[in-house]
Amino acid sequence: MKKRMMKVLSVCLPLLLLPVLLTGCWERKELNELAFVLGLGLDKVEDGYMVTMQVVIPSSITSQSAGGSGGSGVPVVLYSFKVKTIYESLRKFNLLSPRSPYLGHIRVMVVGEELAREGLAETLDVIKRSREPRMDFYVMVARGTTAGNVLKVLTPLDRLPANKLFNSLDKSYRISSTTVAVTLDDFIEDLLYEGRNPVLTGVEIEGDPEAGGDKANVERTNPNTRLQYKSVALFQKDKLIGWMDDGITVGYNYIIDNVTKNTGYFKDKNGSLIVMEALDTTTKRKVKIIEGEPHIFLSVKALCNVQEIEGPDKLDNERKIHELELKTQERIVERMEEAVKNITENYNVDSFGFGQSVYRKSPKAWYKLKEQENYLAHLPVHYKAEVIINRVGTIDNSFIDEIKE
Repeated sequence: MKKRMMKVLSVCLPLLLLPVLLTGCWERKELNELAFVLGLGLDKVEDGYMVTMQVVIPSSITSQSAGGSGGSGVPVVLYSFKVKTIYESLRKFNLLSPRSPYLGHIRVMVVGEELAREGLAETLDVIKRSREPRMDFYVMVARGTTAGNVLKVLTPLDRLPANKLFNSLDKSYRISSTTVAVTLDDFIEDLLYEGRNPVLTGVEIEGDPEAGGDKANVERTNPNTRLQYKSVALFQKDKLIGWMDDGITVGYNYIIDNVTKNTGYFKDKNGSLIVMEALDTTTKRKVKIIEGEPHIFLSVKALCNVQEIEGPDKLDNERKIHELELKTQERIVERMEEAVKNITENYNVDSFGFGQSVYRKSPKAWYKLKEQENYLAHLPVHYKAEVIINRVGTIDNSFIDEIKE
């Protein structure tokens, strides 16, 4: 009996003592020891990188969250490091700051156009490998400028420029369909997929970049310097090769089923300008093997509203509504056709993921297709759009004809 009790104690005693060893956080860091990096900028320089970190100043946020108007100074500070490896910048940070950089709250990562054209795969490895970033931040390309210049610009409506960049992109792609919101995880996945090339939205600086970092920039009703999303970058593997304008981007978003809302216009047979808004859009994609060759079938269904009519057109009969539906269908198909034609002829990259769709349908057909030097030019794509107009506004007919002379 005694031996049995000793055996039980020898097993249970270590289990009872183990929680004592696990109490506390052996790797803890207090908030006042961390510098929260909200924006990360990467640029190519000779023999390495220029890494820019946009760090929030805690006092400017705490005073604002406590009910005040926020600090009187600028809300962020920039740290820039010329290094051979990106990881080295994290070590150099503490030579300038008493706090350690924390990447768990990054909102945006901006990549300079020069670096993007050279290739991003090796650059992004350290970010993906790190355990701090959450990978849900948006990645964008600084078009015609550097990432450091973009992160330097102070913004009036949102005191934290990185938050402004995140929120603007998150809303713009849902409302206008002229941008794409791509997280780091999504970008890397597109690099790895068979038959798909990634894209990133471009951000430009309007005005003087140096003036954008001055506090006076946010104290004017018309700031000297602004940040604007414009164009979408096309990649071949991990290298930037060109840009899509707004019209091509809209067609691209229709093809990949990425349109939440979109506004477009056209002229009817009387020359009146009509503005339509797509409120709910779905694009279905099917791959069919016809006579041994893959075909892509795209079918768009859109619920639309009439937002504006410049002219005396009357919308009080079904015939006129049906005409507008047909015209809108034609316009959506034109957008998609223009996107495929433009990207195929000018860049020859499969940003739409057609090859990936073929691969999922038939790996055998995909391997045969990709042997062709420009398989997009030989891949038949069939387009279809179905539009239903839900509303024409609060009035059926324009009041223009009723204006008295």
